[in-house]
Amino acid sequence: MKITYYYPAGDEETFEMTEEQITVVRDVFDNYVGEDVYLSVKKLGDIMKDLGYNLKKQQIRSLMETCDADGSGTLDFDEFLPLVAHEMKKKEDEKFYFNLFRILDKKKRGWIGVNDMRYILEGMSKELELTTEEIDDMITDIDEDGNGQVSFQEFLTLMTSE
Repeated sequence: MKITYYYPAGDEETFEMTEEQITVVRDVFDNYVGEDVYLSVKKLGDIMKDLGYNLKKQQIRSLMETCDADGSGTLDFDEFLPLVAHEMKKKEDEKFYFNLFRILDKKKRGWIGVNDMRYILEGMSKELELTTEEIDDMITDIDEDGNGQVSFQEFLTLMTSE
């Protein structure tokens, strides 16, 4: 089944979910809402925490505003489902990038050296049409703390930025 997530800027993204996945999400939703039938901001925060997301209150409010199509201040199941589909996709992407990072971390140190990262980017420069200056800028941006090591979080930021 296709599920559409609407971003605050008006963009949208469609995700595929199986009937089994939707049933599980429905069960989780029903567990939290009980007889209320709707999720409050607090309950949304509780669900997200239990699903493994450590979000700040402002992030939870932002999610609520994004998904609350009817402006009621609560989420019904039809408003909640696209949020879960979106978060599931993000988790899948993160797992993919983690596995990619592990492959690139040939020395199994938990980080990739800046010089190794430069070598990787230079190897892709023709395909990505990158100049030497752009690669230098990317390296500077990637190594946010300037320690000469690209952590997984820094790598993930690079891979998921537009």
